[in-house]
Amino acid sequence: MSMESAPDGAVSPRADLASALVWTAFGGAVFVGAWRMDRLENLHINQYEIPGLVPMLLGAAIVVLGLMLAARALRQGALGASGAPLPRVPGARRYMAMVVGAMLAYSVVLVGHGIPFWLATLLFVSAFIFFFDRGRQAGLGRSKVHQALLALAYGAATSAVVTLAFQEIFYVRLP
Repeated sequence: MSMESAPDGAVSPRADLASALVWTAFGGAVFVGAWRMDRLENLHINQYEIPGLVPMLLGAAIVVLGLMLAARALRQGALGASGAPLPRVPGARRYMAMVVGAMLAYSVVLVGHGIPFWLATLLFVSAFIFFFDRGRQAGLGRSKVHQALLALAYGAATSAVVTLAFQEIFYVRLP
């Protein structure tokens, strides 16, 4: 199964509206959680370096994007009568369970249990791309070896960027 299971434009406006409400609520919760973090005024921290600034900005961005999605859904008639239901994609629930299982394996098993963060991230991203994008890659005529090499390259690049960003920009010590 490829990552592209639904054709473009196949999502109903009502589904977009429901998603917009979820994203807006999530962004609002992130913003409020970041706002309530300790500002460390007693340490005389620069106001642009306070803990929670980046999550606050990300939460605000998610709220704005959620509201934009809601506005688009309303313009497309999300509150009107619903049309014919979209056809079910065979194996979609199994596919989603596999994706959630892979993410749980990464966050619960790999990270923080003996292997370095960069290696756990490299393994996760490479395996995720190799297994979940193989249908599209095969459609492009790429061999399994070529697919594996591409997955490893993307995994290595992602691991390097994420590790360096957290350690050197955000000063987060990684496991």
